[in-house]
Amino acid sequence: MKKTLFSLVVLMLLIGTNVFSQKRAMVSPALQKYEATADSRLLDDGSETDNKVISPVKSSNLLVEEIIGETSYDKQSNRCVTNRIYRFSDGTMAATWTRGVNETAFDDRGTGYNYFDGNNWGAYPDARIETQKSGWPTYAPLGESGEIVVSHNAVDGLLINRRETKGTGNWTETLIQGPAGYEKVTWPRVITSGPDHNIIHLLGQIRDGYNGQDIALAYYRSTDGGEFWDITNEVFEGVGPDAYTEVGADAQVWAEPRAGVIAFACFNIWQDIFFYKSTDEGETWEKTVVWEHPYPFYNDNTVFADTLWAPDNSGAIALDSEGKVHMAFGLSFVAHFEVGTTYTYWPGLSDGIAYWNEDMPPFEAADMHDALDPYDELIEDYNLIGWSQDLDNNGQLDFVDIIAYSELGLCTMPNIVVDDQDRVFVVYAATTEGYDNGIYNYKHIWSRASVDGGMTWQPYHVDLTSALIHIYDECVYPVLTPASDDNIYMMYNKDGSPGCAVDDDHTYETNSEFFAEIDKMEIVNIQENEDFTAGTVSQNYPNPFSSVSTVEVNLTRKADIHLEVSNLQGQKVYATEPTEARPGKHFLSIDGKGLTPGIYIYSIFAGNEKVNRKMVIE
Repeated sequence: MKKTLFSLVVLMLLIGTNVFSQKRAMVSPALQKYEATADSRLLDDGSETDNKVISPVKSSNLLVEEIIGETSYDKQSNRCVTNRIYRFSDGTMAATWTRGVNETAFDDRGTGYNYFDGNNWGAYPDARIETQKSGWPTYAPLGESGEIVVSHNAVDGLLINRRETKGTGNWTETLIQGPAGYEKVTWPRVITSGPDHNIIHLLGQIRDGYNGQDIALAYYRSTDGGEFWDITNEVFEGVGPDAYTEVGADAQVWAEPRAGVIAFACFNIWQDIFFYKSTDEGETWEKTVVWEHPYPFYNDNTVFADTLWAPDNSGAIALDSEGKVHMAFGLSFVAHFEVGTTYTYWPGLSDGIAYWNEDMPPFEAADMHDALDPYDELIEDYNLIGWSQDLDNNGQLDFVDIIAYSELGLCTMPNIVVDDQDRVFVVYAATTEGYDNGIYNYKHIWSRASVDGGMTWQPYHVDLTSALIHIYDECVYPVLTPASDDNIYMMYNKDGSPGCAVDDDHTYETNSEFFAEIDKMEIVNIQENEDFTAGTVSQNYPNPFSSVSTVEVNLTRKADIHLEVSNLQGQKVYATEPTEARPGKHFLSIDGKGLTPGIYIYSIFAGNEKVNRKMVIE
């Protein structure tokens, strides 16, 4: 398979080092105080028909690679992104996403599907696989060589599409409904287990008061590949009305079955973080609470003025080789000041990706409002593994403005995989300094890695989408294949504008479903600086600056040295003449008076060697 994406070595040559390990920084005081409100009931299931007038769609001429499909319907999840891409043992892959191009009613909405045959991806799909409008697909292998896609039509149940041979043939569609009077089931999650992937495990959510809950979580199981369902509409003990007034919509996610274990987790602002685990193919289940919500039985009448650190609605779960649970989730800072569905959150403070595994204690604090506080309670590189990076290293996150999804965090939408050596890889979308459209900052896909099962974390935060082609890209909803080899495999959604058109953040435009393979060694063994044996190079000082800044070069041998400055488009905007220099200290000046404010890359050349650094003109 061609490696056309995300060679981190190439990315560093393009844009300088994309690896960061600075201390944490915060947004400006103004953005720290910025309050926003959201409605806990405004979740999209696609059942509504939108007739509002939309401005002309903005076209995008960005260069992209390995696009496997497109969509104008850009909301791929309300909360947790489910399993949508799978890599088979023979190296083939299948990918799914919610696809719709007939804005704004999206009567064509349904599952976009593409297949990788071991050499190439297929043509972009031009239609859904379902027979009717649907969305929220979830994918799994089925049988010896088949596949299953489950989606919802948000009207009368879950659509089950199966076929015997992956990548080819006709789909067979059936319908699963809730009990009489509660037929509508939404937001499905599916996995398959057993030696031949013939046991189907399905989660769905039944609304409108079923089982005495506003939203109930139900379990379905088939042991014969979907011909017959021996368990339907089952609500587990500990997740019914005795525990929660509702189970957060679209907030569940399965782990890929492993070591005889199946497990799923729930991540929602208004309830505990918990997971269920089964070692007997769903006959019995054990619940574990990872974080206990300080307001049990929360509902719209629960009022609290004391601010709360909580999950941001996004999270992911994986199992290691021993069946141990690993999870990652985003963080948010919220309050519910008055009765009703509207709550308050602080997007500038909601910054962090938390991590937990079964060898760690639950998240606790003297005041449970603060148990998930990423600034005072969580420990960096232990149970706090991701945060927005201070790329210009000035001690503050310099954002134009912040836009939040229904996954609220500056860092959000994590996905996690544990490989055969129990190395842990986490990717997530993070609001990124220096990349903006003049209105909001873009999100990039970042990664962290642990080589010892989550005990410690590599010191580097890696921006996987820092290449020049992604300067004006909103990169969100990353999903990893559960299986990996020397690479991890990922798909994500690339939008031309920050935010979500479905949520009226911007006008509709064509989004690309992007596929990437990432060499594990380039994440695990990556070095912060490029090799530069001729000596050492300092960070320019002052930085940021508006007039003149100086770089110190300490040579260990005689060399011709000079300096070049490039913008993020790769255009050279400043250079000094080569000078013959002896071993020792030398000082090169950068005249920034003629440069437009922004982020630049300066390169120091010593003979045939080069080192890159970032700088900021203010």
